[in-house]
Amino acid sequence: MKKLTKLFQWVFRSLIKLIKWLFSSLKWLIKRIHQRKLLYIPFYAFIAFVFYIWLLIQLSGDSDYSKTIQNKRLNDITQINSIHANRIIKPRSIGEITNAISSTTGPISIGGGKFSMGGQTAFENSLHIDMRSFNQVIALDKTSKIITVQPGITWRGIQEIIDPYDLSIKIMQTYANFTVGGSISVNCHGRYIGHGPIISSVLELKIVTANGEMITANRTENQDVFNAVVGGYGGIGVIVEATLQLEDNVKVERKFKKVKIEDYNDFFDKNIKDNKSVVFQNGDLYPPHYDEVINISWEETSKELTEDYRIRPEDESYWLERNMMEVVSWGDFGKWVRRNMIDPMLYNSEKVVWRNNEASYNVQELEPSSREKETYVLQEYFIPVQNIKSFVPKMRDIYNKHHVNVINVSLRHALPDHESYLSWANEEVFAFVIYYQQGTGDEAKESVKNWTQEMTDAILSENGSWYLPYQPHATVDQFEEGFPNAPKYFEMKNRLDSTHRFTNKLLDKYNPYLKDRLSKKRSTVEGYFRSEEQTILTVPEWYLVFNPKEYADYLEDGKDPSDFPFYQSIDEYWSIYDRSMSLVSEAYPENTEYKTMLQIIGVSVTMEYGVKILYENTLGQFFSWFAEDKMSQEEEVIIDAQRAYSDFIYHTAWYEFEFLPWVGKVWSGTDSSQGSFIRQWERTLLFTVEFSFKAMYAQLLDWAASATYEAPVEEIFMLMTTTDSIPETQDFRIVLEQDSAKVVGITRWGAFTTTLIELSEYDIEIEEISGNDEIVVSVLMQDSEILNGLGSELLYSSRMVTNDQVKRDVYLLPVINLLPFLREAKTQNMTIEHIYDY
Repeated sequence: MKKLTKLFQWVFRSLIKLIKWLFSSLKWLIKRIHQRKLLYIPFYAFIAFVFYIWLLIQLSGDSDYSKTIQNKRLNDITQINSIHANRIIKPRSIGEITNAISSTTGPISIGGGKFSMGGQTAFENSLHIDMRSFNQVIALDKTSKIITVQPGITWRGIQEIIDPYDLSIKIMQTYANFTVGGSISVNCHGRYIGHGPIISSVLELKIVTANGEMITANRTENQDVFNAVVGGYGGIGVIVEATLQLEDNVKVERKFKKVKIEDYNDFFDKNIKDNKSVVFQNGDLYPPHYDEVINISWEETSKELTEDYRIRPEDESYWLERNMMEVVSWGDFGKWVRRNMIDPMLYNSEKVVWRNNEASYNVQELEPSSREKETYVLQEYFIPVQNIKSFVPKMRDIYNKHHVNVINVSLRHALPDHESYLSWANEEVFAFVIYYQQGTGDEAKESVKNWTQEMTDAILSENGSWYLPYQPHATVDQFEEGFPNAPKYFEMKNRLDSTHRFTNKLLDKYNPYLKDRLSKKRSTVEGYFRSEEQTILTVPEWYLVFNPKEYADYLEDGKDPSDFPFYQSIDEYWSIYDRSMSLVSEAYPENTEYKTMLQIIGVSVTMEYGVKILYENTLGQFFSWFAEDKMSQEEEVIIDAQRAYSDFIYHTAWYEFEFLPWVGKVWSGTDSSQGSFIRQWERTLLFTVEFSFKAMYAQLLDWAASATYEAPVEEIFMLMTTTDSIPETQDFRIVLEQDSAKVVGITRWGAFTTTLIELSEYDIEIEEISGNDEIVVSVLMQDSEILNGLGSELLYSSRMVTNDQVKRDVYLLPVINLLPFLREAKTQNMTIEHIYDY
């Protein structure tokens, strides 16, 4: 404790010293500036200007705006597979499920606890059915030990119902957080000796298919459907009832023994395989050498309990387990600590508990303190029992070659499963359950993909397979070799779901019926997919296109440039910025790069307009007294320059505009007899300074952009269906075509809006734009006007700074309603200001 106190004292003293040094340095700097009087005025002028800009920003914006877009992101426990759904429902009845299916036409994904780790419960723009509220026990036969449940119930939920009757679940995972429907859909297994996957304990299922039909499936009725649904990853239909076989709850005693890996088969055959008293068993294979297994078995016993809990407390703290897991993740040293210190301490005492106690662990014991930069992930390999001696060296070499931080390898036995079409145990196998740590960045993900495919080859070389609830990195060829009955599964899926609405990232990758579809081929188009939040985040950036247009319109109307509402323009930018940030704050991952860019350009425009406020409201107003009704030729050139600039940036980045030729043009005027001579020269000099500075700044940005960024994709791609013949133009081309479906490319920026307005004249249905199902549109209308309906949501209204009778309404709407929305706006004589691409 004394050492800790001294450490805090040292940190505090160091912090005080640092603060003193900063203040003394600032004091020295100010003193030096005061000694050099030439620096005195510019230094304080700069400080005053910085404070002035900061004040303008603080007084601008809409910090009270708190509206957010509904969060429709789906993710799994790893937090590295974020997928944006179209709609999420949480049904409590079969009717809600059938109604949702029949009232939609797009893809459907089904999820429970989200413990699968590679998109197996989600798909982009899908109707997502979250089954967790569909969680009731329908029937319990205590005599026959049979229970019928809704699939959203967790194993823990069942345990609480059946434990008072001394009943226990026959087969489930180690952890009780998983839903029954999810467990059946992945054909789970556990540590149960004498059993294989869960399919052997499933007696009957009821599912709702893509056409709304209810099917009962068991081993005598619709057995082919039964074999496809169990382990079918939600691809056949929605499980709405499951009937399961139960077992008796008994007391079990923990036993353990360390065994060399080369002796493990003999040990298992002699001590575990045919031992009827063993209920649970697994062996932990120690990384990084993978040379020794600690075997942990739980045998039926009549001994006195060492724990009174029949089921583990739901609010149990897992502080110790989490911290031990953190220690083990510390590379080879952490593995040594686990093997030589943690495990000997953990297994040092006798333990006798109820079977339900040992089957009611909470997955929270594995949850790290953060998954932001690093996350924990599972993989699982199924190796024929006679091949583990030859497989382990291959596994070890791949892990060590790629520096994989393996936390634990759990060995579990499973009997064959010849029922499920996607069976992972075509013969007796040992399951290698791999728990490892990986980074969350793109480079780390690519590395995992590479070594996983290498590992898959090693698995196949031993006639093994792998578990599909984890990241689907295996190639299509590897999948087809590892799961030879997959064609039967997909044939059944095609029969019951011919449009393949039930899907997810796993099925989408390996479904042979999709490989030639346009929706699949679109992923080959470079730049097709863009982040959906961009349609909202681009609104403030586009305001800096619309505001110069307002300024040009203002000048062309003959109004005094010194009266232009520059502060209101600053306020409008930051208001739109605040609203955009609030809208995306919950629905999308934070886009730090774009947010920073918006802040930079916001500060830049605040500085520019801040200078203009200072000038135009002082000297500008003074010189405006000399203005005459008739403009000089130079002033007309300035107006033309502002119009040219506002037109240019509607289609191209502003820093590509040629500023200097306009400076030359304004000075080449010869007619000085028209208008006020004083006003003419004041405007000319001001314009020269402004455009010369912008030319220099633009050149710097152009160099920076050329050196930093790749050439941008200049098209937005759209998936649509139409039977109309649409001619291609400079801004519209057909990229892929299949029957009535087309992937088209539309030029970005301003042309995107004008082209879509033209396309609204055709009979077209848009399915997605850049892989997204929602888009933002702004409409200009009179203050009293309202544009209703068509599934659009008004996000906010803002004012035109030069005309408070005109408002800008910003709408979010489904892309399927975009063209009808454009037609409706035209009918009501409203102006579509912009359609915000991504």
